[in-house]
Amino acid sequence: MNKSDTSKSVWWNWENSETEIRSSFSRIKKSKLKINYIPPVLAIAAYGVFLSYLFPFRATVSLWVFKFVELLQITKVLKLSLLTDKRLYDYTALFVISYIAFAFFLDLIRFLKKNLFQTFITEENRLAVTKWGFLGKETIRWNPDQTGLQIHHKSGWFRSLLGLEKLSFRIHINEAENSVLAESPYFFSKSNSDFLSSVFRSV
Repeated sequence: MNKSDTSKSVWWNWENSETEIRSSFSRIKKSKLKINYIPPVLAIAAYGVFLSYLFPFRATVSLWVFKFVELLQITKVLKLSLLTDKRLYDYTALFVISYIAFAFFLDLIRFLKKNLFQTFITEENRLAVTKWGFLGKETIRWNPDQTGLQIHHKSGWFRSLLGLEKLSFRIHINEAENSVLAESPYFFSKSNSDFLSSVFRSV
């Protein structure tokens, strides 16, 4: 097989490829996973649209809270002027809306941490995963060939077309439990052939 054929060899044919192809890939010293930035950008945009519709909704929430208090006849029982003050319900609605917005913001942060603030690099026979957070960064290194490691690749035609492929690295503990070491951001396999080849290399 000539050099041009070797360069076209794709990682999913790794186990079936010839020895000289595998040895050429095993000489890759360092390769970085090129992530797909579209899902994080879409998530941020969706959150912005969500907020733009959520906060104007606070007037309706204020009215609902007031009607609920009236339905329970709390104003007639307690007879407090505060309970008939519109500002009380406006502030209550603002608190409810802000709480919902903050809850979705935490979900957005978790999504971005998994799909934007992670770096996957192969360094010779090691895989290094760096995660960034508010307090700094955390780096995990291990050998992908170690015993008990399971590498789950979420692929398929639809995922590969949209760049929604993922890698999940797990240590098999028993039949009912796996310990997740890391989960990659979304990526396109076509632009990560070197990285995937180094991860799925022949032992």
